[in-house]
Amino acid sequence: MAKKDEVKKMAGKASKPEKAVKTKAAEARAPAKTQKKPVRAQAKAETTFQLKAPHAAQVFVAGCFNGWNPTANPLEQEKGTWKCTLAIEPGEHEYRFVVDGVWCDDPANMSRRRNEFGTQNCVCIV
Repeated sequence: MAKKDEVKKMAGKASKPEKAVKTKAAEARAPAKTQKKPVRAQAKAETTFQLKAPHAAQVFVAGCFNGWNPTANPLEQEKGTWKCTLAIEPGEHEYRFVVDGVWCDDPANMSRRRNEFGTQNCVCIV
């Protein structure tokens, strides 16, 4: 009868799942748990665009920051100088002015990049 009790005990142990014992070696192989850090949006920076064009009737700035929309951001004239200030994401941005419907470079910015139209875009870093 003692043997039957031992067999039952052994059978009961075999049917129960054993707890996994983590060793230091197993922990080293296991991927580390990473916590997701909240992504903090970078603050937009106030950027002023200006162009001296005393005889212009309208001046706009178009660039990657406004989908290259030639009428999205008008500049205001102040004594022959056209200005506007935009809040732009930090990074590198290409832009051009649109003066009376004609795309123009920014003569005050020599940082340029060739574009697909055979001209150059001005580059600003915010």
